[in-house]
Amino acid sequence: MEYQPDLKRMTGAGGEIAVVAPGSVAADLGLRPGDVVVAVGEQRLRDVIDYRFAIADERIELRVRRGDDETIYEIEKDADDDLGIEFVEPLFDRLRTCNNKCPFCFLTQMPRGLRRSLYLKDDDYRLGFLYGNFVTFTNLTEDDWHRIEEQRLSPQYISVHATDRALRAVLLGKPDVPDVIAQIERLGRMGVTVHAQVVALPELNDGAALHQSIRDLAALYPVVQTIAVVPVGLTKYRFDGKRPQSIKAAIQIHETPEWIDATWERQPLWEEALRNGTPERALAEELGHCARQIVAADVPMRCYRPDEAPRIIDLVEAYQVEFRHRYGVALVHASDEFYLLCGRALPPAAEYDGMPQYSNGIGMTRDFLDGWAKAQRRLPARLARPAELALVCGTLIAPTLQRVVDRLNRVAGLQARLLPVVNRFFGETVTVSGLLMGQDVAPVIRDSGARRVLLPRVMFDHRGERTIDEYTMERIGAESGAAVAVAGEPDEIVRYVRALSVER
Repeated sequence: MEYQPDLKRMTGAGGEIAVVAPGSVAADLGLRPGDVVVAVGEQRLRDVIDYRFAIADERIELRVRRGDDETIYEIEKDADDDLGIEFVEPLFDRLRTCNNKCPFCFLTQMPRGLRRSLYLKDDDYRLGFLYGNFVTFTNLTEDDWHRIEEQRLSPQYISVHATDRALRAVLLGKPDVPDVIAQIERLGRMGVTVHAQVVALPELNDGAALHQSIRDLAALYPVVQTIAVVPVGLTKYRFDGKRPQSIKAAIQIHETPEWIDATWERQPLWEEALRNGTPERALAEELGHCARQIVAADVPMRCYRPDEAPRIIDLVEAYQVEFRHRYGVALVHASDEFYLLCGRALPPAAEYDGMPQYSNGIGMTRDFLDGWAKAQRRLPARLARPAELALVCGTLIAPTLQRVVDRLNRVAGLQARLLPVVNRFFGETVTVSGLLMGQDVAPVIRDSGARRVLLPRVMFDHRGERTIDEYTMERIGAESGAAVAVAGEPDEIVRYVRALSVER
């Protein structure tokens, strides 16, 4: 699960220290967790980015608050030396929230009652730079643009969805959006590169519009470094169980009392902006957007079927051949999910050009398979005594992980099996392991009778502590009656089995 901000720790008064590395400059100064770094010299810190830039000098003054007391530390060091500080949150001031109403926004596809941070509509370009979170670039001020240029915050990760402005307006849920091509060109003039994402929706932006988006973005290479095409994800809560409904209906969900939040930037209702004499309406008419937007917004939303995935893969792979000839790189990639959905073999690792969009599901499965091919060589030939082991996963990856289970069963004395878990909480259309819920997993383990289980690491948060529905590994173990552990990499599976081989 990707990083999720904790708003309570963003006070605007500096960065709270989480960890001080032993033997570091900060440790020598006596700094400790809970202290707050307020400023470096005269520069008050907005985030960890400011901090990193500010300490890149041989002489600095570090202003630190402990309780009600502030202390200034004068430090001499090599310019590239770190102080040995890790912060509780990377952003110290207010998180930039989203001003869009994307019809496929996952936040409006969750029920009430989950922890507050899961409903946070973040769209902060700083998180794109720090973690590779995709943002839309629809909420930038001129000060933001100046900062991106001044601090060379590269690369940026941009959710494009469509380069056609009328269609992109529909996909972002408001009548007008900035010209994303012009924005990327501006980034290029600053020396900032871009990784782009297209969330593809059946029969909307996956035909002629996808061809246009790929061509428009590819024309900006090498500013645009990669283009990912990923399938839309929809939960059973999308329309309260009523399907199909239009994209327009999904956009309007953002304006219902259930989803309006004081930290979100309110936007005009879709119909109001198109009906009234707003600047958005005037520009939409000038560009000829209005009628096209209304038609596009009436398209029903649905997930991809297995028989539709090959068309997307074929489209993308045809461009890869062209771009390799022209640029020497594939440039555009279809997500692993398209390949897994239709059972097509994944490309070899070399075709991913280093996997720069790994965390977006581009090459992750190939990397796992190649890692497993190497790691399995270290499996023991036999166990000291017989043991059983179950591997839990989402339904999408199950056929791939069955190969792992088959190999484990060649270890004498080990009986392995796979436990694919249907996602009852979000619905059967949600098939990835990263969105498995503890309340779905625990009963499957219990009913299977498994006594020893490996859980996928991705079902827990970025700290590895809890699932979306607040289950810890210990709670899953208690409710399932099994000894549970987590594994994310092939090496972790092998280490676990090797440990079994020496148990007496």
